[in-house]
Parts: sequence; C-alpha cells; structure tokens
Amino acid sequence: MLKVIIVEDEILVRVGIKSCLDWEQHGFEIVGQAEDGLQALDLIREKSPHIILTDIKMPVMDGLELIAVLKEQYPHIKTIVLSCHNELDFVKRAMKLGAEDYILKLSMQPESLLEVLNKTRQAIETDKENLDDVRSIQLEFRKNKYLIKENLYKKVISGSITANEIARELTVLGTVPLLKRFVVLCVGIDDYLNAPVKSSIQDKHLLKFSFINILEEVLTEFCPGEIAEINNGEYIVVMDFTSMEPGIYWTKTAENYCRKVLIALKTYLNISVSFGIASLHDDLGHIRDKYLEALRAMEERFYMGRESIVFFDRTNTFSDKMVLLNDNEEKLLTGHLENLDAYGAKLVISRFLDEIAALHVYAPAKVRMAAVEIMHSLIRLYKKYDADPEVITLRSDSNPVDILMNSETITDIRDCFDELIDRFIEYSKYFRQNTARPEIIKLKRYILEHVCEDISLDKASQISNISRSYLSSIFKKETGESLTDYINRVKMEAAMELIRKFGLKTYEVAEKVGISDESYFSKLFKKYMGISPSRIGKTRQ
Repeated sequence: MLKVIIVEDEILVRVGIKSCLDWEQHGFEIVGQAEDGLQALDLIREKSPHIILTDIKMPVMDGLELIAVLKEQYPHIKTIVLSCHNELDFVKRAMKLGAEDYILKLSMQPESLLEVLNKTRQAIETDKENLDDVRSIQLEFRKNKYLIKENLYKKVISGSITANEIARELTVLGTVPLLKRFVVLCVGIDDYLNAPVKSSIQDKHLLKFSFINILEEVLTEFCPGEIAEINNGEYIVVMDFTSMEPGIYWTKTAENYCRKVLIALKTYLNISVSFGIASLHDDLGHIRDKYLEALRAMEERFYMGRESIVFFDRTNTFSDKMVLLNDNEEKLLTGHLENLDAYGAKLVISRFLDEIAALHVYAPAKVRMAAVEIMHSLIRLYKKYDADPEVITLRSDSNPVDILMNSETITDIRDCFDELIDRFIEYSKYFRQNTARPEIIKLKRYILEHVCEDISLDKASQISNISRSYLSSIFKKETGESLTDYINRVKMEAAMELIRKFGLKTYEVAEKVGISDESYFSKLFKKYMGISPSRIGKTRQ
C-alpha cells in the first residue's frame, strides 16, 4: 500500500480528490491532508509517505518551495502537481525541480488521476529495484574487497609477498600504504567455536561481517588502519600512527581502541575477544614479524584469561620444556578417585594447574599436552572397571581430549577436569552398585597393575580365589572375552602407551609387558592393535 498526502489550500478540492477514487482498492492510502507546504512537511516527517499530491499556489509555503525541499531532504518521495490551465509555466518549473507528473484540477477525472498514480507507482518500484541493485553491487564489492584484503594479508603473514607488492596491492584497494609508523594487533575471538551460539547473531557469515564492521567503525575514531581475517576467529588489525602528534603515547591509543572494541562487541554481539599488540614499527616488510609478535602476545590469554590485552614487549619467552604430573601426585589422584573423593581429586589437579599458572613460563601447548596425559590416566582407571573410554564424555557430548587440546585458558582445563572427575565418580558409584562379581573386579585390577608379569591361569585362580575351571567360564561370562584375550589386550594397550609416550624400541616394550619373544609380541600387537609396533614408532617420529 502506497501512502499519499494531499497538499491543497482549498478544502473542496481536497474533498473532491479524496472522494473520486476508492483509494485502497487500487493500492493507495491517503494518510494526511495539509493546507500549505509547511503543514505538509510536518505530516511528511510523521507519516513517511510515498507520494505527495500538491497544489502550486498556496499561502505560507507554496508548492514549488515544497518540491524544492523534498528534492533536497526526501528525494525518494514522488510529487504530482495539481494545477490550473493558467499555471503551465509554474508546472514546467515544478517538473524541472523533480515533480513526477501533473494533473489539471478542473478537468480531472478518476481515470486520469488513477493513470497518473499508477505511472508514479511504477516509477517508485523502478527506483526501488535500482536501489536494491546498487546496494547489492555495493555489498558484493565490499565482500570482494574483504576477500582480496584477506588473501593479501594471508600472503603477508606467510611471507610470500614483498613490501613493494604489499604497498601496490593496498593502493589498488584504495588504501594509503602504511609506511612510516604502524602497530600490528592480533585479535582472537574468545571461545570461537561457541561464539555464534552465545551471540545475538547466530549466522556465522553475518556474525563475521558485523564483527569486522565494529572493528572498523571503532578504528575510525582513533586512526586510519586495516583489518582482515587471518584464520577462523583470528584477525589482524594494522593501526597507522604516521600522522599521530609527537608526544602522544601510541600504547595508550592502542589500549583505548581495544577497550572500546570490547565494550562494543559485548553490547552489540555478546561476544568477547583478546588482543595481542606488537611493538611500533616503520617498515611494511616487517608486518609478518610484527604479526607473529602480536600472536605471541595473544597467547598470554591462556594464563590471563579472556578479554586480555597484552603488549608483546611485556611478555617473557615461553619454555618449550615438557610439564607432567609427577608420580606421587598421579598416585594421589588415582587414590582419591578410587575412594570416590571428588574434592581430593580436584585438589590434586588444582594444585598442579596453580603451580603452572604461578610459574607462567610453560608454552600453552605443553600444558595442554600435560592435561591430555592426565586424561590418559583417567582412561586407564576406567579400564579397571572394564568401562569403555567412550563413556568419558562431557555433558555437552564433547570429547574431553578435543576440549583439552583446544582449551583457550588454563581455567578451561580446570573446568574440564572438574566435570570429568564428577562424571568418573558418578560412573564408579553406578558400576560398583551394579556389579555382581567383586572377585572379577579384583582380578582385572591386578592384571592392569601388574602388566609386566606373566599371569597364568593358576596365578589368576589364586588372586580371585576361584577354581581354575570355574574361573575360565565365569570370566568369559562376566566380561565377554576369555581370560587370555583380556590379559593380552591389556598388555598390548600398555605397550601402545609406552611406545607413544616414551618411543621405546619393540624389544624394550616387549620386556616391559612381560613377553620375552619379540616376534611373538609383534604378532600379538598386530592382532589386538591392528598395526605393527614398528609403524607406531615411525608415526611418533
């Protein structure tokens, strides 16, 4: 429905125009009437019409003045002039000002009015289509510009482009090359995988577009610059400080930019980010080095938490040394879990992580690996209850190993273990309440803890206090596999762990799981693990 306002100082003419058509039947609605141009402008601001039917000669503000104002302030509104026979010169002036058409008041017929209105409707629809096309082209250009810019900066970060080539491509993009003083920032979306779920915008492409738009809008308040995505959820921001007044601290400007971005993203998208900020530089050819500095600074998020803002020159070099839970602590953890002591188990993990956090020297990747090793301890403990390790899942149904390996902060690791410990104890209680043969549990635990021994049927009978003949049948009934298969499988799984963790030779691993014949060991390993031990060793290297 197109909205129409009638502007005419003679009431009888207004009534006549309003009465000569069934406006709504033809897709039009009269939303207001005015006696002069000034009144009409108030109505226009209130009603947002599509079409104005206006007289020319009126008091206060005539039709020509009104059309001139509409052309400047509301160019999308179409005007149709109502005129008399002796006003043709005024009509010509109105058409030059932008009026769509005119109609003679005295000879106006419903059919002629409708014809002019329909012609105007067509002009409105054409304008809308053209505007949509322009917007579509602009949006497509902007998307392509982003893609070109992303590809450029990815080449910059990979080191496959020279400083001159960077400057040339930036010029093609319509950007003034940053040649004299610039700072590179690395911006990482916190909890990137879950960001669309938490955000008010759940479409990933739209979220990315909105995210970049906010980074750009805030940047214009501080200095010129460039923004591009480097990896999923990871962006580069180049702040150009070339024209900054001498004496102004660039560090304060960069920090203020980061803080304002944090507020804007939280307000409009409900997501947060962390920042790494490189040192000031003056050579485009070193953007890659500066980005790596910024990336290293952003890694501090692991210790400092989300929404962190870190300058590279305020960081220390991470140690690449392995960090592991010591044997005593691992025994304590196992003991607490077997005693169903969630608090004690969580305390062991907490002390371990607190010590790492206090030292603040281990590379996050090494801490994640240490967490995965503890995870393997939990898996081994689960096997004592003959549980499938697949039951070790979080309430989100996520694989905890994946969660640990992708943890952004040390707090994420702590939270993951808190939930894992609760799940383990919950399962252990259930298992103990629903297992009818404690003798079998005792035997399986012994086998797991004495994997280096050659455990015969006689020895197993003594441990379980079940006769040889009965043990063979009851073990198969309880576990679904023979005692021999169970012992061999446990030995091969332990062997797999030794090869992966310590890189031992085949004969060394065979000895540690109580098998003296290396050839026989290799056959068993291939049977139960589906791969030869020598291939595992090569994969590890």
